[in-house]
Amino acid sequence: MRSHLRLPIISILLFALAAPSQAAPEKKPNIVVILVDDMGYSDIGCYGGEIKTPNLDKLAGEGVRFTQFHNTARCCPSRAALLTGLYPHQAGVGHMTDEQDDADGKPLPGYSGRLNDRCVTIPEALHGAGYFTAMTGKWHVGQNYGVTPWGRGFDRTLTCAQGGFYFPGTPVGGPLYLNGKNIGRTGAPLPATWYSTDLWTDYGLKFIDEARTAHKPFFLYLAHNAPHFALQAPAADIARWRGKFKAGWDKLREARYKRQIQMGLIDKSWPLSPRLPEVPAWDSLTPAQQDRYDHIMAIYAAVVEHMDKSVGTLIAGLKQRGELDNTLILFMSDNGGNAESGVQGRLEGANPGGPKSTVFVGQAWATLNNTPFVRYKHYTDEGGVATPLIAHWPNGIPKARDGRLETQPGHVIDIMATCLDVAGAAYPKTFHDHAITPIEGVSLRPAFAGKTIQRTQPIFWEHEGNRAVLASPWKLVAVDGKPWRLYNTAADRTEQHDLAGAQPDRVKLLATQWDAWAKRADVLPLHPENGVLSGETQFTLKEGDHLDRAHAPAVAGCGFTLTAKFDATGTDGVVAAQGGAAQGYTLFLQNGKLTFLVREAGHTTQIATPQSVTGAHTAVARVEADGVLSLTLDSQGIVKGKAPGPLPQTPIEGLDIGEDRGARVGPYGAANTFAGTIQSVIIELDSKPVD
Repeated sequence: MRSHLRLPIISILLFALAAPSQAAPEKKPNIVVILVDDMGYSDIGCYGGEIKTPNLDKLAGEGVRFTQFHNTARCCPSRAALLTGLYPHQAGVGHMTDEQDDADGKPLPGYSGRLNDRCVTIPEALHGAGYFTAMTGKWHVGQNYGVTPWGRGFDRTLTCAQGGFYFPGTPVGGPLYLNGKNIGRTGAPLPATWYSTDLWTDYGLKFIDEARTAHKPFFLYLAHNAPHFALQAPAADIARWRGKFKAGWDKLREARYKRQIQMGLIDKSWPLSPRLPEVPAWDSLTPAQQDRYDHIMAIYAAVVEHMDKSVGTLIAGLKQRGELDNTLILFMSDNGGNAESGVQGRLEGANPGGPKSTVFVGQAWATLNNTPFVRYKHYTDEGGVATPLIAHWPNGIPKARDGRLETQPGHVIDIMATCLDVAGAAYPKTFHDHAITPIEGVSLRPAFAGKTIQRTQPIFWEHEGNRAVLASPWKLVAVDGKPWRLYNTAADRTEQHDLAGAQPDRVKLLATQWDAWAKRADVLPLHPENGVLSGETQFTLKEGDHLDRAHAPAVAGCGFTLTAKFDATGTDGVVAAQGGAAQGYTLFLQNGKLTFLVREAGHTTQIATPQSVTGAHTAVARVEADGVLSLTLDSQGIVKGKAPGPLPQTPIEGLDIGEDRGARVGPYGAANTFAGTIQSVIIELDSKPVD
C-alpha cells in the first residue's frame, strides 16, 4: 500500500518545484525623498552650476532630470504640499507656521499654521502597504502646535522643529528630537561633534537598517536645512571655494546659461533674464566689495558641496546594503534662491561660516542661483518656483532613459501620488475618522518611462498675494498687487515677453480658473498673515519702541508722514524701520547722510540729504499716495524721489525705533543701532487709502 502512495506524493513535490513561484510577492521598492532648502534651479552641476556636485550629477546621469518641476515658492508650504499631495492651503499651511484668524478670532482653514486633520501624509498612507517610514531633518509644518513627524506617520525620526542650525554650537534654532524625545544638541546618543547635513544622512541609514531588520520596504524623507541661512560649513570646505566667484554674478550667470543650453535644460531661444535694477553690475564694485561677495558665495558653495557629499554617503550606504537598485530616489528644493537679506547679503561674525556667524547669500547671488529665471523665493515667477527634480531608480526606470530630460511640468503636490503609485498603496477617503481632501497631485511614474503624465487640471500657486496658474504652455503670473502677466512657456519660459495685452481672452480664462481654485482650496482671503491690523492713524513713539504687525501702522495702499526728532552723535544707524527684506520703509543715517528708503516687492527707492547730518535735527519723510517720496531736514532742502506706488500691503514684520531688529529693510548691517538719541518719532497715515 505504501508503494502505491509514494508515486503521487513524489509527483506533487516535483511539480511544485518545477512550477514558477507565484506565492512569493514581488519585492516592493524603497523610496527616498531628499528635499533641500533655499537652493536655486541652477546651483548643482547637472542643472548648469559650477558648484561641484558629482553625486547628484551621477544620479542624474543614471536617471531622469525634470526640466519643468516646481515647488510652492516657500519653505513650509512646499513641505506641506509634498507630504500631503494637496495644495498647501488645503493642508492648513498656506503661509508659515503661525495661525491666522478671521475677524471673529477663528482660525482660517488655509492658514492654521500646521497640518490639519483633513489631510493624510505619505508615511500615513504607506503604512497600509507595509512600509517602514522614517524622517531626518527639518519638519516645519506645525510642531509649535503639537503636529509632529512622529505623530503624523513616521516610525523613526531625528528631526528639528524648524531648522536654523548646522553645528551643535549654533546659538539659534531649537533642540533635536529622536523618535519624539528632546535630546538637545549634545551628549549621547549624538556624536561628540557633528554637522547637520551629515547627521541627517547617518541617522537615515540607521533607520534603513531597522527597516531591513524588520524585513519591510522603507520610505525615508530626508529634509536638509542646507543651504538655508544662516549659512555655515566646515572651514576646509569654505577655503576650497575662496576666490572661485570673483568672476562675479554677471559672467557666472552667462556661463550657467550657456551650459544649460548645451545640456538641453533650456531652449536657446529663451533669453537670459536681465539683472533686476537694484542688483549692481559686478564690474561696478570695488575690489573690497568683490572680495566680500566672493566670501559669501564661497560659504554657500561649501554648504551645497557638502550636501552633495552627504548624498554620496547615502548612495554608498544603499549600495553596500544591496538596496540601491530597488530604491526610488527623488531630489528637489523647496523654493528658489533666497534674496531675503537684500542686495548686500550678510557676512557677520568673527569667523564667517562658523557656528557663531550669520551669513545670507543675498539678492545679488540669488540672481545667479536662479539662472536663467527672474525673481526669487516668495515669488511665483519661475525664479521662485522652479526646482531641479532628479529621479533615480535602476529597477523602475528603463535603462534607455538614463540621463534623459523630461519636459512635462510637475509640482511637489505630485510626490504623494508618485510614492503611492510606486508602492502600490491607496490614497484614503477617510483617516482616523476624518474625511480626507481628495488628492490634487498626479503620479510622475509614467514620465520615468517617457510616457504622458495623466494631469487633467492646471497647476496653481499663491503665496503672500503672489499668484500663478500654469495650463501648459500658458502661464499667468502676478506679483502681489500688480496685474496679471501672460507667458507662453514653450517659447518664453524665462518670462520676458508679456502677452497679456495681446491675448485678453486667455488672461480672463486663466484668471477665472485661478479664482475658482482659490475659492475651493482655502486660499482666500489673501494676506491673512497680516492679521487684524491697527485702525489708528497716528503713532507717537520713542527710542527703543517696537510694534508688532498687529499694532504697527497699517500703511498698505496709503500715503503717510514720518516726523523724527533726534540728536546724532555718529554717522550711522536706524531712526525708524517698518518691514523687512520684501517690503517696508526705513529712515536711517549711512556715512553721515540721512536716507529714506522704501522697499516694494524687493525693489528699493531711496533719497538722501546731500549734506552730512550731525547734532539735533527734525526730519520729515513722506510717502505720497502716488509713490512720490520726499525728505526735509529742519523744514529746509526738500529731496524727492519716485517709488512705483505706496506700499501694497502692511509689512509682516513690525516697526522698530532706534534700530532694525528683524529681516532688515535697508542696506545696513546687523549692528544698526542709532548713534545718538531719538526724542520722538510720529507717524501719521493719510485718512483715505488709495483705491
